[in-house]
Amino acid sequence: MELIKRILIIDDTGEVCGMFREALAGESGIELICSSSDLDELAAKIRYDIFIIDFHSDGLKTDLTRLVGFVKSHLDRVQPLMLAVTSDPLSVLKLGIEGLGVMPKPIVPKYLLAQTVNTLSILASNRSINDVTHLPGNYVINYALRRKIDSGEKFVLIYLDIDKFKPYTDYYGIRRASALIAYLGDVLAKAVVKHGKPGDFVGHVGGDDYVLILNDYGYAQKIGDEVIRLFDENIKDFYSPEDYERGYIEIVNRKGIVERFKPISVSLAMVSNEHHKFSSTAEVYERMGKVKDDAKQISGSVMLCDTADA
Repeated sequence: MELIKRILIIDDTGEVCGMFREALAGESGIELICSSSDLDELAAKIRYDIFIIDFHSDGLKTDLTRLVGFVKSHLDRVQPLMLAVTSDPLSVLKLGIEGLGVMPKPIVPKYLLAQTVNTLSILASNRSINDVTHLPGNYVINYALRRKIDSGEKFVLIYLDIDKFKPYTDYYGIRRASALIAYLGDVLAKAVVKHGKPGDFVGHVGGDDYVLILNDYGYAQKIGDEVIRLFDENIKDFYSPEDYERGYIEIVNRKGIVERFKPISVSLAMVSNEHHKFSSTAEVYERMGKVKDDAKQISGSVMLCDTADA
């Protein structure tokens, strides 16, 4: 599955966005995201899987230094390549903004395409992005959580995985199992878009394990309910009609005994700093692990929440 490489263009004039669209027309695997310099719009579009950020500094309505600082505060150590597209490179260089390069105008579309494709290939090899779901992996997950803890901001962490996923994989094979993993990633993204807020985070630990890091407590339950609803409503599509109608699949275990497994479900374990103060990611994961173990004891899809006072 091809990795989607995303570029964010911050452009109040539309000029550079148009140039990129022209240069990248027909180029597969690259997604262009355009935004004005309005910080509210930008906050809604900044993502952890963005590789390049280009600021069209000619005609920006928001100060360039402030914009770069805003981006760094949201992404920081994910470190996308940041370039100022400008007809006056010297004025940008004089600002002395750390981590910001310059792309001089006029831009030649063929050169822009070649430069962009080559740069994306290099950056993609260095990013923690899952190749099945295109979601951020462990490095970005841990950094996002660490930042929440250090800042003292509200956060909800939801850890989820698929119940009895190994028997399903043994029975149906890697290809269908991979399709199921990709589907769950899509379910999470849809649920967060529908009920979440800008800045909510969706990460893929690996295999059938995922993490959501949300910005508030109030809507976490709605997101969990939506994930379960979408997953359970469509899980039949990942079974043969005969198996689903029968209500189970049969697997011969290592002892030669035939075991029956009902259609798979999903378990969600939720912890937050609403009732407990965390000082490290290890503390969060330790508490989450206990909630997850309890959730696994419940039949069917479920979200179990840790609401007990520390």
